[in-house]
Amino acid sequence: MMAGMRPSTLVPALAFPALLALASFTAGCGSATPAPATAPTDPASAPAPDPAAAAASAPAPAAEEAPAKHYRALDLTSACGHELHLHYGAHPGDGTGENLTVATGATIPVPRQPDGTNVVWVTDEQGNGLAHVTITKNMRHIRISADCSKIDADSER
Repeated sequence: MMAGMRPSTLVPALAFPALLALASFTAGCGSATPAPATAPTDPASAPAPDPAAAAASAPAPAAEEAPAKHYRALDLTSACGHELHLHYGAHPGDGTGENLTVATGATIPVPRQPDGTNVVWVTDEQGNGLAHVTITKNMRHIRISADCSKIDADSER
């Protein structure tokens, strides 16, 4: 033993490299983040990319919005003996929709909503609903009867 040193403070020379490695390891386990791995610089030694993994990790292309389907306007034919008032929309007097007048024997186009539907009302002069028909995507024609009391729609002309 060396003079003036206590036996407990002596570290054998062979234990020093092991302690140094242990100290480096515990210091590396702290909050420091490890350096990112680097790719090999020689392209011949690099592994071939996996196409399935590349496709899975690639961002998906933005979904293209399908253009809105355009629905053909309906034909409305009035056999009523006098001019009729109509309303296109959910309910007459609700502040939405469109009001118009159709002449006796006239055939006019009726617009559809973007989804291909609509509601057509026969109204009185004050705009009160008297009768209506709900239009679906497949309907093509609306008829108003000669006595003005019936309105119907169908998919045939």
